[in-house]
Formats: sequence, structure tokens, C-alpha cells
Amino acid sequence: MHIAEPHLVRQLDQRLTQELGLQPELLMETAGRAIADEIGRRLGPGRERWAVVLAGVGNNGGDGFVVGRVLACRGWRVECFVAGELAKLTATARVHFDAMVKLGGIELRKVQQAPRGAELQGLRRSLGRAAVIVDALTGIGLQSDLREPVLTLASQLDGRYRALTVAADVPSGLCAATGLVRGAAVHCHLVMTMVAAKPGLFLNHGPELWRELQVVDIGVPPAWLERCAPRGSVIDTELLTAALASRPGGPGELGHKNSHGHLFVVAGSSGKGGAALLCSHAALRTGAGLVTLGTAGEIRGQLEGRLPDVMVEAIRGGASEIKRIEKLIAGKAALAVGPGLGTGAAEVDLVARLLALSTVPVVLDADGLSALAQKPDLAEPAAGRLVLTPHPGEMARLLGKEVAEVEADRLAAAREAARRFAAVVVLKGPRTLVAAPDGTWSVANAPNAALAKAGTGDVLTGAIGALLARGLAPLAAAQAGVGLHARAGVLLRAAFGGRGGLASDLPERLAAAMAEIELAGAAE
Repeated sequence: MHIAEPHLVRQLDQRLTQELGLQPELLMETAGRAIADEIGRRLGPGRERWAVVLAGVGNNGGDGFVVGRVLACRGWRVECFVAGELAKLTATARVHFDAMVKLGGIELRKVQQAPRGAELQGLRRSLGRAAVIVDALTGIGLQSDLREPVLTLASQLDGRYRALTVAADVPSGLCAATGLVRGAAVHCHLVMTMVAAKPGLFLNHGPELWRELQVVDIGVPPAWLERCAPRGSVIDTELLTAALASRPGGPGELGHKNSHGHLFVVAGSSGKGGAALLCSHAALRTGAGLVTLGTAGEIRGQLEGRLPDVMVEAIRGGASEIKRIEKLIAGKAALAVGPGLGTGAAEVDLVARLLALSTVPVVLDADGLSALAQKPDLAEPAAGRLVLTPHPGEMARLLGKEVAEVEADRLAAAREAARRFAAVVVLKGPRTLVAAPDGTWSVANAPNAALAKAGTGDVLTGAIGALLARGLAPLAAAQAGVGLHARAGVLLRAAFGGRGGLASDLPERLAAAMAEIELAGAAE
């Protein structure tokens, strides 16, 4: 699923008119009719049931007028509340408002001030008897806090009514670009968004406001949307299938261990050997042909043999170790650096030398990110081949910000880090974001409490490292790793519930998730 920022969607709308001659009134008719069609599919014929449309005076209100008119023609009893002065209707919305009025049979309520007393009670009675409520108050152009009377109308749709609530484009009160709520916001069952999903639906408070999302095709050629930049995407089955199918050694291809990549994991220190094992195990389960673990010498003997499939070597930093480091990274297809590594001067030096001496893709996590936060110029030798996987605290240290600043605009933080370090950035969280230096981004819309356990980030690092070793480009590897990790979390929850699963249970679920995706791709 594509995600496009509001200004890009407006540009596409303009191109439809300027280059294809499709007038705005026709585009609005297409959008509103699609919403009415979906209501019909879900609820059937009107049969004198009530539909309530809450419409603003902008173009989003015009979508609502189309819905009201079409539903009225299909046997619904329609009541339309128009918030604002009719004189301020946009020209396109005016066309459909006039058509709705001329049709007749629709109960029109003009709301120019915040409803109080009897008016508010009347609004609530209308919403309470409705079988469907259509939110068409603000749309994607909202830049400031809601004002009356829109504020009061939007605040009524807080989930208290049983009616199917459908938002046109985005829930009113939600900033379509950032996901911030501007005073109040509509809670809805279904969002029907035009052309492409909007970032705000997946950021900040946006995901809390809706249950289902559909994209409405109003005639934008797919090639236009593909070339839209920078654009986002949802990490879904389609994206995963494409990413995994593009790798060398894909389904049905004969291969050997070297054709599936040799990953060098640099992780672990005294008391933190588990992170190294989790990362290495995940890499194997995600299909790396070989995995070598480079770890602190004092725990090498403890880790060797714990995973029979993993080769274990001692590694440390320091100028005297350059030749050994060069030998250990020779022939490796990718590096995964950081889980449980330690944050002392020797470890920072080791991270620096690995990034400077290697020529292959590197995924940097945990203590590797701490080293980068201390010395940001460490990333320069690895520009263009680096994947960073911070949680919000690590991101705050990388950018020199407070965690609250990062969480207030996660997408902006991820993009800033991607530009600053010339790296693909995976900002972990309930809805993990992946951002590239060119502004391209994606989101895993799969919050899952089963993944809220220590060590699951180490598993993600191993998965991304394996995909890099198997030949995927940094952005594709990050997206596929995040998607597989999310799907593995679903399988973990199915097996152990939301709290009982452990990070050590995840690698096997990664393999199962990958098998699902590859089988689905083979069946198409």
C-alpha cells in the first residue's frame, strides 16, 4: 500500500485535471460514490434507515454531499449537518451541495455556531438513531486546531455510537501529515482515503482513530503514484513477497551455503552473551548460509557450541588488531554489529575499525549505536551501505535530542538520522518506521505486545543482517526484516499469548514467517 503526503496527493489531483482533463467535480463524484458503494456493500439497501453526514465547507465536505445524495437515491433517509457558513463553500463542493439540495428529501441542518442545549441534544439523537455516520468535516488540509462548530461536531464521534462510522480521506481533526490530533478527532470504523494512504494515519495518534483502511482509486495512473517522491509504503505481504523474491537464491533456485551469504555478527560481552546468540540464531533462521560470531575473548568459550551451526571467534579493538579484523571480515557478505557488545573505549574502537575496514553492508544496533552517538563521524566510511536500528532512546542520543522530541514526530526523526548518517534507519516501536536518505519511508502497521520483550531487537538485527548477506539492498533488507519480525511476532503471540513468549522463541517463528511469504509468492 502506497503512502503519499498531502501535498503530493494534491499535485496528483491537479495533474488529473491539467493533463487528463478530469474536472474536480468528477473526481469528487468518484470519491463520494466509492464511499457510498462501500456502505452499501456492508449494510445493504437503505430501507428507510438513517444515514447522517457531517460535512464541512471545504472539498472534504463535497465528498460528504455526494455520499448523502447517492445514499438518498438508494433508499436511505439522509440527514446532513453542514458545519460553517455556506458562503464559504469551495466552488467544487458547492456544485455537489446544490445537487444534493435539488434532489430533495434530505434533511439539511446548517450549523454555524457550536451546538448547545437543544441543538446538541438533537444532534446526539440523530447520531444515535443512525445506521451509518459519514465524517466529511476537514479532510487532508487541516493545519491548525479545530474551531467551532467543527470542534463540537468532531468531538461527538468518540466511539460512543453503534453506527458504522466512515471517514472520508482521514478522520476529521487528524493532521494527515503528522498524525497529531488538532483539538479533537473523530474515531471511526473505516477510513476511505483517496489516491493513497496518508502518513498521519500511521503516525502518532493516527492509528488509534480507525480500525480499517481502504484506498479509493479516483483515476490516478499507477505510474504517477510509483514516481511520486518521496513516498511511503506499508510493509505488507505484497512488499515482503517482492523483496524476498528479488534476492539471489530465491524459491526454487538451487544454491549452496555461500550463495546464501556469510554474515559476520560482532556481538556479546561478559554478562551479555545472550544478545550475541539471539542475533546469530535469528540470522540463521532468516536464511544466511553461514554465520560467524565475533565476540569478546573472555566469553568465547562459553558461547562456542551453544549454537552448533554458528562459528565463534574472539575479536577486540585496538591498532594491534587490524590484521586480525581484516582476516575475520574477509569473505563476509555483511556485518551485524552491536548487540551486547559493550560501550568501553575498546568497543568503540572496534566499531570504528569494522566500519572503516569493511566494504560490505553493515547493520548497526545497540552498543554499536552508542559508539556512533559518541563519534558520529564513524559512519562516514560506511555511507550508503549502513542500516541503523535504534529504539527511541538510542535515536535521541544519535540526534542529540530528548526522547519526547523523537516520539513527537517519529518520521521526521527517522528521516533526519537517515540523511545525517547516509544510512537506512529503522526506528523501532509499536509501528516501526524505515527511512532512507532520499526521504523514502515505510511503516509496519503491526503493534504487538508479544514483541515487548528484551532481546527481540537483537533478533531483528540478525534478521536484517541475514537479508543483507543474502544480497538484498539496505532498504529492502530493512523493510523485509521488519516485516518478517512483525509476522514472527504474530506467530509468537498465537503460541504464547501477549506476554508468555520470549525473544529466544522468535527465531523459529522468523523461519515460519519467511516460509509463509515465500509460499504465498510461489502460488501467485
